[in-house]
Amino acid sequence: MNRTTTLALSAILLAATAVVAAVHAATRGSGERPDDVERSTAEIARLPVAYAWAVDGKNIDDMMDIFAENAVYDLSAYGHASVAGRAAIRELFLRSVFRAEQCSFSSISNVRVEVHGARASGADYFVHLGYRDPSYPENTRHYVEGQHFYEFVREGGRWKISRMLGRPTFETTETFAPEGLRHCP
Repeated sequence: MNRTTTLALSAILLAATAVVAAVHAATRGSGERPDDVERSTAEIARLPVAYAWAVDGKNIDDMMDIFAENAVYDLSAYGHASVAGRAAIRELFLRSVFRAEQCSFSSISNVRVEVHGARASGADYFVHLGYRDPSYPENTRHYVEGQHFYEFVREGGRWKISRMLGRPTFETTETFAPEGLRHCP
């Protein structure tokens, strides 16, 4: 083995040791092993995606399944007051959010999760396209991109959203030719 190969292998071993040490430091005192943190991270990362599918499908049961009992849902950036508690979140969706558009298509990306024992935090980027909002002229698409910020908590042995804040970065509307909209239940 030549000196270059030895140095390269040493660098790889040092990097791997640093990763293990960082995971250990992040979980120290939490009682969670690194594989538990990975499992929690994966479970939590599915929650924002489940949220987008529930919004687009107007599925209130799936929506309520991802929120903690005392969750806070903050859409103040959209002109809605923050609501607290699963019952209030349910009412907001049924009376306002689901009625705002005939159909929508949402995309969630770059989900970031940080686990801290029985609590976690995170964020994502989103793009939301809403069609046929009754507050806009006929054949108008509402386009929003931005970020969501989250706090998560374990409840009943499962991770749930305990706080969600939507922060739009860009928002616009545009008209479209009705024949271009091929699927809008």
